[in-house]
Amino acid sequence: MSHVEIGVRDLTRSQEFYGGLLGFTPVPAESGGDTLVMQAGEARVRLVEAGPGGTPSGWVDDDLQRGFRHFGLKVDEVDARVARLAEAGVEIRVQPLDAFGGVRLAFFADPDGAHLEFVSGPLQYQPLWSPELAAEEEASLVGGWDGEPRFDHVAVTVADLDQALAYYRDTLGIPVVGQLDRRDQDERGFVITYFRAGRTVIEVFSFDAGTAPNPWQPEPDLLGIRAIGIDVADPDTTRAALTAAGGEPVAWRGDGRGADLVADRDRVVANLVRAGNR
Repeated sequence: MSHVEIGVRDLTRSQEFYGGLLGFTPVPAESGGDTLVMQAGEARVRLVEAGPGGTPSGWVDDDLQRGFRHFGLKVDEVDARVARLAEAGVEIRVQPLDAFGGVRLAFFADPDGAHLEFVSGPLQYQPLWSPELAAEEEASLVGGWDGEPRFDHVAVTVADLDQALAYYRDTLGIPVVGQLDRRDQDERGFVITYFRAGRTVIEVFSFDAGTAPNPWQPEPDLLGIRAIGIDVADPDTTRAALTAAGGEPVAWRGDGRGADLVADRDRVVANLVRAGNR
């Protein structure tokens, strides 16, 4: 996973938030016009200016709504960073807490309402599918990291876990590192499955309870989390494979740059990027 794309109303305001408060670094070679790309660890955040009249994504704070949930950042220490955000007037949606899986986390909003998370510590998967991938993940927290927030995961809700496995694991080749199975402790009966895409993760929520439709539409002025970038060897071949697996090629309305966008059944949109050509 190379990047997450987020629609914003004002690039200058968002640069102050993602750069000044979160510590991301601009990537001038990939920025320009209505787009600002910022480095966050080994992946990037692509901010696209939708303008002051941007279209809300339709996201609601309910895990049962399918599609994009939040964008997660790994940090060294949650509480101090949340306190800094609060002092700056940022909306803190969930105060720091110790969560199942052995991590500490908190949720907050960007200036346009996108749902973001800070998380610290190595996740203790229950069950663990790949000890090797889990060991790599834990090792990455203790060496070669400057402590600044870095891109960790994008969370989505799906209607059917088996379909998600066929789409992300079997078609895109993104392996599963493990799960957090909460079916015996939550009446909704949910499981979180972690697909490890390089140093980043697609965090997939699935439920025994019914899920709600995703209102996502390919509007060029859409606000919030809009797409995830996936590095592939050949976008044409991958697009065909994802379409055969239930995906749908889409394009931003009135914008030809969407030729390599594919939406899955839950309207999670992947921007297929030829590896080395971000």
